[in-house]
Amino acid sequence: MDREEILNGLREILKTIEGHDDAVIDAATESSSLKNELGLNSIGMLYIMITIEEKFDVSFENTNANDFQTVGDVIDFIEANA
Repeated sequence: MDREEILNGLREILKTIEGHDDAVIDAATESSSLKNELGLNSIGMLYIMITIEEKFDVSFENTNANDFQTVGDVIDFIEANA
C-alpha cells in the first residue's frame, strides 16, 4: 500500500466522525494538522486510532495519541507498522 492509498483510507475514516466537514477532509494533505486543521480532540484521536488498527492491521500499543501532529505522522506510523 502506498502513501496515497493510506491517505485516502485516512480520509474515509475521518469522514465518519460526526460534525466534521467533508470538504476539509478531502483537502487534507500529509502536512495537515490533526488538531488545528482537522479539529480532532483526544476522543476523536482515540476513535481514529481504533479504526486505523482495524482498517490497516496495525497496533498502537505503547503509542501515545500526542505522538501524532500531522496526517503524515500517522501515515509514517502505518507504513512502519503494517
